[in-house]
Amino acid sequence: MSISNFFFGENIPLLQLEKFSQEYTLNVENIFLMGKENSPISLKTSSELLLDQQKESDLIYNRINLLEITGNTEDHTMKSFLQQSLALADISRNLYIKRNANGKILSVENTEELWKSWEEWKENKMVTVFPEEKDQIKLVANYEKGLKSFEGELKKNLQYILLLPEVYSLIFPPNEYYSFLSSPLSVRSRLMQGGEYSYQLKLVKLEEENNTLFVEFHSVLNNRAELIKSHIKKLYENEKEFTIDQFEFSVKTKYNFEKSTGKIMNAELHFIEKMHEHLAYRIDMDLKIKSIEN
Repeated sequence: MSISNFFFGENIPLLQLEKFSQEYTLNVENIFLMGKENSPISLKTSSELLLDQQKESDLIYNRINLLEITGNTEDHTMKSFLQQSLALADISRNLYIKRNANGKILSVENTEELWKSWEEWKENKMVTVFPEEKDQIKLVANYEKGLKSFEGELKKNLQYILLLPEVYSLIFPPNEYYSFLSSPLSVRSRLMQGGEYSYQLKLVKLEEENNTLFVEFHSVLNNRAELIKSHIKKLYENEKEFTIDQFEFSVKTKYNFEKSTGKIMNAELHFIEKMHEHLAYRIDMDLKIKSIEN
């Protein structure tokens, strides 16, 4: 018997990987709090998605199709921004992604299709959405810069962290010696220009019932000391009311999986970046299998 088997038992996967195709509803709310005198700004979107999964040898292939997206905000200054964001989401509705057997994103397989969709949208729809020439120039520069680094940016996108979890190396039976950490992840700061958080997701809860597996993960921030020195400390230097102890960063995810296929039944993601009680950014995501209307 190997040492690992002695401590952990046989390496029996908790999730089986099978092909599936499922429609989901993804609800996202972004909440931005800036200043004691200002009300929180909330942006909400609701997306209908089709997630298709295929398994070939030791690789997973996922196709994500955006079927519909809508949005809402009560903040009048953000309405035009929201409408433009919804229009941009319509440019490339399909993503084809390759992952390893653990679920880690390896590459985007349809980059040529993404460029083609962009060129068609730029030629036929851009003027309608962005009538000002200066806005068109800015959009083209930013969007094409994003396309060139799309694969790296996708891995930082919290929606895809939720949709494509890196969980398939979870083994049975977890015991008091067992721990699980995702591979290193990163996400850009919403509150610090140029700041980027490096973190991993750690398993904090696991429950099984029949064909359902529930898991919960919390972030472990790897570059806290570095960020405090380079960015965060500066924010507090001129603040008399607040201290660096009020800084908070967290990403939390929760899932219910169908054990026999690895399919997500429902999931949540909660992101918090907080400098103090009057300067904070929060994102809440809720993913559910699309209900069938009669």
